[in-house]
Amino acid sequence: MAGFSFKQLMNGDIFRSEPMRKQYPLLLLIGVLVIIYIMAGYQAIDQQNEIYRLRQELKTAKFQYLSIYSEYAHLTRQTSVIDRLEEHQSELETNIRPLRKLQ
Repeated sequence: MAGFSFKQLMNGDIFRSEPMRKQYPLLLLIGVLVIIYIMAGYQAIDQQNEIYRLRQELKTAKFQYLSIYSEYAHLTRQTSVIDRLEEHQSELETNIRPLRKLQ
């Protein structure tokens, strides 16, 4: 293969020579491996994008949970419950006596 000139390389004569024909299966294998390597790279990028999207979605869900929990905690405080009962003019009253355990 060292006896080939630049002109033979450019016009494709090098690929028609007998030593090069013996290497066609190897070249085909290398080509397939290069394609698989490129596909794996794109798949890794897609997975990274999916991980980033899921992390953003998780952050959003976490903030929604915290805001809903905060609102729930505020609404279930004794003072909030008493205020809402007074607003709706409910007949319920708060217990003044401490609770006793029945035996």
